[in-house]
Amino acid sequence: MQHALWIRHIFFTVLFACLCAAGNVAPRCDEPALHAAGYAHSIKSIERLPEWAAWTRSHSFPVTYGQSVDRQVLMHGRCYWSVSVYANRPERLELWRVFYVNLSGKPVLVQDTVSGDAISLQTWRTKGAGRVYP
Repeated sequence: MQHALWIRHIFFTVLFACLCAAGNVAPRCDEPALHAAGYAHSIKSIERLPEWAAWTRSHSFPVTYGQSVDRQVLMHGRCYWSVSVYANRPERLELWRVFYVNLSGKPVLVQDTVSGDAISLQTWRTKGAGRVYP
């Protein structure tokens, strides 16, 4: 009888430890971008891309970001900031690209305009999608 209680105690201790560890595996990634310092840092990462610089030189419209719609998202077990980049045309906001910036600043992913999937910056460049005009 004592042996059965001991085994049950061990079982529940291990189960509790596993449940606690499972809760810590995936970080909570749901912070809105509005007024978040990490989001501002992510914008700076995007502004350092040569494609961003070429795109901004290709038109005369102000560049704006989707701070009201962007937020942290969980992808591949990591937190990323979504950064939506727009040309602020007089008649409408025109979406150029949606980037995903890891909280550490690297890696940067890009939303594929056809599939909607997040792809690596290298894949995006290889596909030629990094050109100013898609």
